[in-house]
Amino acid sequence: MTTYARRTNHLKPEGAYQVLARAQELEAGGSDIIHLEIGQPDFETFPNVSQAGIRAISEGHTRYNHPAGIAELRQAIAKDAGRRRGMEILPEQVVVSPGAKPNLFFPTLALVEPGDEVIYPNPGFPTYEAMIGVAGGNPIAVPLLEENDFSFDLEAFDGLINDRTKLIILNSPGNPTGGMIPRADVEHIAEAAQQYDCWVLTDEIYTRIVYNDLDVVSIAALPSMQERTVIMDGFSKTYAMTGWRLGFGIMPVSLAERVQLLLTHSVGCTAHFTQYAGVEASLVLRIVSRKSSMNTSAAGMSLWKG
Repeated sequence: MTTYARRTNHLKPEGAYQVLARAQELEAGGSDIIHLEIGQPDFETFPNVSQAGIRAISEGHTRYNHPAGIAELRQAIAKDAGRRRGMEILPEQVVVSPGAKPNLFFPTLALVEPGDEVIYPNPGFPTYEAMIGVAGGNPIAVPLLEENDFSFDLEAFDGLINDRTKLIILNSPGNPTGGMIPRADVEHIAEAAQQYDCWVLTDEIYTRIVYNDLDVVSIAALPSMQERTVIMDGFSKTYAMTGWRLGFGIMPVSLAERVQLLLTHSVGCTAHFTQYAGVEASLVLRIVSRKSSMNTSAAGMSLWKG
C-alpha cells in the first residue's frame, strides 16, 4: 500500500483555481463567463511590456540565468521598491522567483523549524496555512475584524504571540477582504515582533491596487524592522502579468542567500525573457509613480495611448 509523507496530508486544492478550471471548461463550450474567481486584473498586459518579452526571446534571452534573477531586474526592483517604501534596498536583498509564491514558501522553509508557531491572518490566502504546515510549523490564526476594517484583532494577537512564535504573516491590502492594516496597528505588531524576537513576512502584492488617498504602510520601513522582515511582491496584479509568473522577495542578505539555494535546488531559475519584461514594467512603474493623481492601471494605459 502506497503511503505519502505526512507533510502533505494537510494540503488542499486552492478553491479559486478549481473554480477557474471549471469556468474555462464552460468558456470552451461556448458559455459567456464573468470571472470573479481568481485575483487577476481585467485588462491585458501592457503592450510595451509584452513586446519587451518578445524582443528578449528574439534576442536569445532563453537560457539559464542567475538563480536569484538577472542583475538588471534586481537593481530595478531594489530602486523602485525602496523609493516607494522610503527605505534603502540593495540588489543583493532581492530574490526573483517564478511567481510570488516561492517567496512565501521558501523564506518560511528557511526560517521555521518543526514545532515553531507562525501567526497568520484569517480569513487569508490559503497558501499561508499550507506553507506553514509543509515547514512543520504550527499555524496560529488571528481573526481579521470587519469592525476594524479587517485588520488584526490586536487583543487576540497579543494573547497568541509568545516565545514560540517564529514568524508573523501580514497581508495588507488583504486577500480576500481588501482590508488594510492601519499604521498604528502595524506599529503595534512591529513592537511585538521585536519584543519576542520573531520574523515578519509581509505579503504586499496588492499595495499598488488601492485608492490614491490610502496610506499603505510597509512594516519593513519601520525602525529596526528591515533586519527581521521579508517583503513578498510581484508583477502579476499591477501589470496583469499573472501568467508570466514573475515575483520577488526582499529580505536580509543572509536570508536571501538561503532562499536562493532553495530556488537553485527546486526551480533552478526564473525564465530569462520574462525578467526582461519585468525590467520594462519596472521602468513604467517609475514613470507612473510621478503621476500622483492617477491610479497605476489608468496611468499605465495612458502611456500606451500616447
